[in-house]
Formats: sequence, structure tokens, C-alpha cells
Amino acid sequence: MFVETFHETSLQKNLKRLFCIQEKIVPLHYRNDMEKKRIVFVVNPIAGKGKKEKFPLWVKDLLDHSLYDYEIWYTKCKGHAMQLAEQAAAEGFDVVAAVGGDGTVNEVAQALIGSDCILAIVPFGSGNGLARMLHLPLQPPNAIKKVINKCRSKSIDTALVNGVPFVSIAGFGLDAETADAFAKDGHRGFLTYSKIAVEKYFHAQIDSCTITLNDNVTFDSRPLMVTFANSNQFGYEAKIAPKAVLDDGLLDVCILKKPILPAAPFVATQLLAGHIHFSPYFQSLQAKKIFVQRKKNAVVNIDGEPIMMDKDLLVEVKPLSLKVLF
Repeated sequence: MFVETFHETSLQKNLKRLFCIQEKIVPLHYRNDMEKKRIVFVVNPIAGKGKKEKFPLWVKDLLDHSLYDYEIWYTKCKGHAMQLAEQAAAEGFDVVAAVGGDGTVNEVAQALIGSDCILAIVPFGSGNGLARMLHLPLQPPNAIKKVINKCRSKSIDTALVNGVPFVSIAGFGLDAETADAFAKDGHRGFLTYSKIAVEKYFHAQIDSCTITLNDNVTFDSRPLMVTFANSNQFGYEAKIAPKAVLDDGLLDVCILKKPILPAAPFVATQLLAGHIHFSPYFQSLQAKKIFVQRKKNAVVNIDGEPIMMDKDLLVEVKPLSLKVLF
């Protein structure tokens, strides 16, 4: 693990900001002893398309050092971000900043769920779904200046699929198959993702499944895809659940049936415009607990990361279980 550190002793700069309280905002740095916070930036060096060589300089120049002592840690492989976040929480860091895409955010978030350690997001990925849902700046320097330096935190829901945590989106069908192919492709970006989605649409196998909501409503469906949405989108502003709320204790269960070929471009446009809920091929329900019986084991999309799972899926919400800076 590569580490860069910076410590500053002065507490004089911008002390008046320590008493800034806004509606529904918890000022992270508001303590009687006014001690500085410890933040670690967990950087995925290969996430997304942006180059991260300048990132240490941005942190050094832009971070409010009167509020934070900081370190920068770099991931080496898949799953390493979660390990580093667990280490940071155990070492008493106040904030762990995920520097990467939705996969990096999910790994860091998994380690912080249910703890007092707070997640920060510095978007450096392709889709940046949770960052967009939280209306965070998508430019890393602005994320440091306008979010991390303001030290505002709130609690949001998370959820589990067969015990695997997710923060934004999980699901199966077209989106999971697309996420699986996208993860194996050497190219990033919206155009690559869109191309794969179109190819998967034409070759999609539609299997029936049985869905039970809150243990009391059961129905059968033959979906193109089913999405369990805590956030409102996959990323790229593709909003599969336009009415989703991060802190309502509910998941939006979004069921999209395969449109006929002439209607497919219009449905895709509705998705990108945030109007998918007006489509006759779309159905949305809300639940705290969802049980799905599929025909066979298949890939599930967990915040953009494809994971092979059992044919039966148990999805449960964990209300207000993650603290985030916004």
C-alpha cells in the first residue's frame, strides 16, 4: 500500500466555519474540542477514464488543512478498497473518501455501513450514479472544495442482496448482463456501455420469475430486467427509478418488460430523460423486503459490479445505515 501523508498544526484558518449549521445538515467538524478530523483518500488508480497523477497535488492545494489531517492510499486489486476502508475505520479515521467509480464507492461503503466513519465520494469513474444522485460535483477538485471542505454529513439507506451490500442499484436481467460485459471490456465510457446494452437487448433471453414484496404480495413476471433501486439511476443520468429517495427506508422495485423493436429507441430515450415511469413497458413498486425466485443462477448487478448469485434472491433495506458527505 502506497501512502502519502500531510499534517498541519495550525487551527486558526476558517474557524468560524466550525459553527455553520444548515437544515438537515450535521457539521462533521462541530466538536467542543475543535480537533481536526482524519481523512483518508482511497484511490482506485484504474477507475474510469480520468488520470489521477494530479490528485495528490489537488488534495495538498485544495483540502482545508485547518479541518483535516489526511493520508492517501492506493488500491492494488479488486476488493482492496474495502480492505483499506476497513483498516481506516479500525484506525479511527473520521472520513474515508472513495476516489473512483461506483465499484470503488461500493467497496468503501460496504466497510463503513453501520459505523460512525463517514463516506466521501470523489468521482473518478464512468457512471458515477451515487454521486449524481447526491448532486455532488463530478470534477474531483470541486468535490474536494465544495463537499469535503464543507464537512456536511447525513445518513442514507443501504440494502443487501443475499447478504451482499449495495448503496445505489442492484438488479438482474439486461442491466446485469450489460454490467458483466462492460466489466470485461477494455474500454470505458457511456458509448461503450450503450453499445453493449444494445447488443444484449437483441440477444436477451426472457425468463419468468416470481416476486414477493414484504412477504404478502406475490406475482409472476417475464421481465427484460428487474432493478432494486435505492438511488435513482445506473449512472450517466440513466434514471431507472426517477422517484427513488435515499433515506425513505424503501427500495423501488423497477420492472421493465422487453419493448417491441420499434419502441426500443423511445424507451431508451425515456430512461435517459428521467421519464421511464411513463412507459407502458415499465412498472415500479416499493418495498422494504423483496424475495425473487428465478429459473436459474445468474449474474446480479451490484452497483455496477457483476456477481454470480443463486437463482433465489432476498433483498432487504437497511435504513439510515451509512453516513455520507454531501
